[in-house]
Amino acid sequence: MVYFDTNVLIYAFSKNVDNEEQKALSIKLVEEAIKSNTLIVSELILSEFAFISNKLNENKSEIDDNLEFLSSYLKLSDYSIHQRMLEILKETSLYISSFDIYHLAFAEYYNAELTTFDKGFKKLLDISKANIVVEK
Repeated sequence: MVYFDTNVLIYAFSKNVDNEEQKALSIKLVEEAIKSNTLIVSELILSEFAFISNKLNENKSEIDDNLEFLSSYLKLSDYSIHQRMLEILKETSLYISSFDIYHLAFAEYYNAELTTFDKGFKKLLDISKANIVVEK
């Protein structure tokens, strides 16, 4: 399974992005995950995607279409994801990274590779049970 951080999905689906290289790579990664039927998304990813797309002044109907499309890859959260997130927060005190830690716990639960452009995930490499790929 492949779980993309919100920034990868924003680059893949949004028009108003600031890095064409990251956009091209994101499109390639997402297309590969769709073709191999390995893409998964969480409720939090959908919420972040909607928020950031709106902040980037994306077209409302395109945001809605993208959310509907991404929702077809939705995997539901589980209480053990929440418990793992709390465990990591307790161990690390990385409260400022709580959303990232949720994404990590979600990827671990679904045994998915987590791909991101966010270099902040590097601080989670040592505690992760999931493979984290931080793209350039």
